[in-house]
Amino acid sequence: MLEFYKTPNCKICKKKGIRIYQKKYTDNDLITFLQTYYGKKRFRFFKKRLENVNYNLNKCTYCKFIWQENSPKEKFSFDLYDKIIDKKESLIKSKKKFQLRKHKNNSEINFIINQFNTDKVNVLDFGAGWGHWLYSGDKSKFSPYALEMSLYRKKYISNLGIKIIDYNNLSKYKNFFHFIRLDQVVEHVDNFKIIFKLLKKLAIKDCIFYLSVPDGGDIIQNKSKIKLEKGAVQPLEHLNCFSRYSLIKVLTLEGFKKISFFEIINMHLKNLLKGEINISLLMRDIKDCFFSTSIKFKFR
Repeated sequence: MLEFYKTPNCKICKKKGIRIYQKKYTDNDLITFLQTYYGKKRFRFFKKRLENVNYNLNKCTYCKFIWQENSPKEKFSFDLYDKIIDKKESLIKSKKKFQLRKHKNNSEINFIINQFNTDKVNVLDFGAGWGHWLYSGDKSKFSPYALEMSLYRKKYISNLGIKIIDYNNLSKYKNFFHFIRLDQVVEHVDNFKIIFKLLKKLAIKDCIFYLSVPDGGDIIQNKSKIKLEKGAVQPLEHLNCFSRYSLIKVLTLEGFKKISFFEIINMHLKNLLKGEINISLLMRDIKDCFFSTSIKFKFR
């Protein structure tokens, strides 16, 4: 199992997890899913790397959290996202989403800008993908920065006029960012606590964070809902499956707090005073505040 390493204990509380699902990566139904998702030709590139490895899901009953016990090591993970996943198809999807959401994304960025009384708001998209969320905003109003591991995506983002920051040289950005976004990132990262510790170093005192992960609450409550599909427990990629409870718990343990309902309302009032109002964003923020695994938070 040279391409994988084991994580038998809960990543949040370190208690030993309960095995709730087990399947060999060489089982026919799992192979069928991987061939369908990545394409038969691309699957052949990494099929041998899955030999003698199980797709195991462990659950922590204390934290209401599920994780894949066998995680791809750094080299395999890098190859998966930078070489195996179809880059052209991924970029096409991102461009289509950009065209559909450009106005909404710009409203979100303007909302963040309006929370700070400074000439330039420093915004970091942590795990920026193709960078289209940042590209949606008016760069004369804020300074966009992207952190992305994929070489292909970094090159593309740079051509959009967005500054790329190097993961290995983050010390120059200490206490620098006003807003940090992690959208569909943490579920992919085995040791996500390292990211939370890093965020505290990069952020100014009043920094606003936005974190969104797939909602795995139904699967955590009922293991019969586990399916081999793109979703909260997707094989190889979604190493962590959070409920709302487990997401808030780990954030609290790492020194953050969820922004309250009253703080959300005050933020939207501040937006209104700056001459903007976005009812759909307000309703989304209220829903997220009480029900979802998309959460705005700050330091405690």
